[in-house]
Amino acid sequence: MAEKIALQLNYDEDKRAVIAYGLTAMIQMVTIFASITTIGLILHIWYECFIIYMSVGIIRKSTGGAHSKSMQGCIVVSVLSITGLSVISRYALGFEINVYANLLILFLVFTIGFIVFYLRVPVDSPNKPIIKSEKIKRLRKQSFILLAVLFVISFILILLAVKNNRFYSLAFSIRLAMLWQVLTLTKTGIQLLGKVDAGINAIFELG
Repeated sequence: MAEKIALQLNYDEDKRAVIAYGLTAMIQMVTIFASITTIGLILHIWYECFIIYMSVGIIRKSTGGAHSKSMQGCIVVSVLSITGLSVISRYALGFEINVYANLLILFLVFTIGFIVFYLRVPVDSPNKPIIKSEKIKRLRKQSFILLAVLFVISFILILLAVKNNRFYSLAFSIRLAMLWQVLTLTKTGIQLLGKVDAGINAIFELG
């Protein structure tokens, strides 16, 4: 597809590579969203899936984190992590708890997020290292702004949960998404996800 578009627009190799990268990212996003939508509707966890998908997707653009080395690895890891966290949020954590205990969990999760963000953000990749100090400062600022926004949204959902138990699960979805993103920023998390990604790619190669 990128080759055809580049030929029609008379683009050079560099621009063709940019088009290919954009198309790959778009296909990944559509495939992941379609997959979690299907699974979410079947398991009645679509709201949780959507919240985690959006939360991680938005904040990841500025924080960076562990990356899969292949499209299939990215799709499988993303779908499994999103649906897995959604199931936990909906069926293991989506029950009524004391509002103060709920708020305490909120503060603990986002405190961990703040500390890891402060120490690690942005986490680049070997293929695309972030060198410019201006860009680093901009990404760090964006990351902390998004961290604050997710905190406020989660706080509001906790207050709404007092009147509707369904919001307990949705509030936990944001916190689990935050913890997942924090994991992808740590050296241990990057190594762990790298092993999972390698295992998935090995399975596809055998297939």
